[in-house]
Amino acid sequence: MSIDLHGLKDQFRQIRKALQDHGNFLPATMDEPPEEPQPPDADKIEDDTNFDIRNLCVNVERVSENGSPFIDPGPMLPRVECNLFMYFLDGSIRTYYLGEQIEGSRAYPVMATEVASAIVMRKADGRTDIASFKRRICLLVPPRPPMSDDTWNELVKLKESFDQSSLKLKLELVPLEREEHREGVDLRTSLAGKARAVMHDLEHESAIKLQRTEGRWLIIDGAIRKAKFLGLKETIGLAKSFSRKPVFSIDGRKPRDVVSLLAGLKEGHRTIVFKQSVQREEAEDPVKRAVAFWYLRLRAGRGLQGPLQGIVKIDLHLPEDLLQKEAFDAVNLISRALMAEKYVSPYPTPRWHAHIYPIFVAENYIKSSMYSPIVFRGYFR
Repeated sequence: MSIDLHGLKDQFRQIRKALQDHGNFLPATMDEPPEEPQPPDADKIEDDTNFDIRNLCVNVERVSENGSPFIDPGPMLPRVECNLFMYFLDGSIRTYYLGEQIEGSRAYPVMATEVASAIVMRKADGRTDIASFKRRICLLVPPRPPMSDDTWNELVKLKESFDQSSLKLKLELVPLEREEHREGVDLRTSLAGKARAVMHDLEHESAIKLQRTEGRWLIIDGAIRKAKFLGLKETIGLAKSFSRKPVFSIDGRKPRDVVSLLAGLKEGHRTIVFKQSVQREEAEDPVKRAVAFWYLRLRAGRGLQGPLQGIVKIDLHLPEDLLQKEAFDAVNLISRALMAEKYVSPYPTPRWHAHIYPIFVAENYIKSSMYSPIVFRGYFR
């Protein structure tokens, strides 16, 4: 690892020199936090992006005869009876503000990120092992302008030299595309958002390279947000925290919000399956068209704060607009297997009430494998 870090330091040194050659680079002061703060509930914020026009969701599964939107999928299905979930994928991110580059009358932030993903494999006897670990170190830069063409061309040359070197850990150059920078949002926030997109790309790369046999399902931590994830077979997205934006119209009835819908959900029960109601302007959005989702209550009772604690949201690729018998059986099987995943609980870690242990293992493995924030940013000073 020390050799990797030595090479990383040299790459950062060359990047900083290139910036100084084409402007006035002002490094971040010691008062700046070593790591960019993450939103308090990044999963919810990201799931919010899936609901952005009318937010109306409709059922693609028939309700019971009494009109209830809740279903008892059956008793929990422990691993010793059916080892349905064998792989568990999580990603993590650390983003750093390195300083400000001034070129003529324009200035812009320069940032870097370390992203990593890990896949935990759980064997038939319950023991866990790391099936995959991937890492990327990226320099995040804004569009042109405000970055000048001369600076960009110099950074591209440096990236090409890094790629041709024998270094194990190579610094990547990731530009923020013009369309990724929303009006009214500062560049620093947009670059941090770009870092999250890089993390999701790495998660997808890890998933598609994973060699799986049929019947060995993969759980991805978080909601499904990108169309590329739809090509993964036998995969679900599991969100411990989810958007409050959707409203639900069941069989054309008056819409109700997510809290109103889920407040009456009993432990071990699930909702019927929903899809977003796609508007004409969203007709080409594959995620909205093809991702079905439902909610499952893992826990109820004392120790929970609020009606949504203890509930997870499950995303599943479902091309059809009406749940058929085979899909109905798969939804129930997934729900029963997930109920067994609540043991053991990683209490008192945050969101323990909706956590499943192998994802907790993946999170801890990634965090212990990432570089020290103070050392990382110090390399650019």
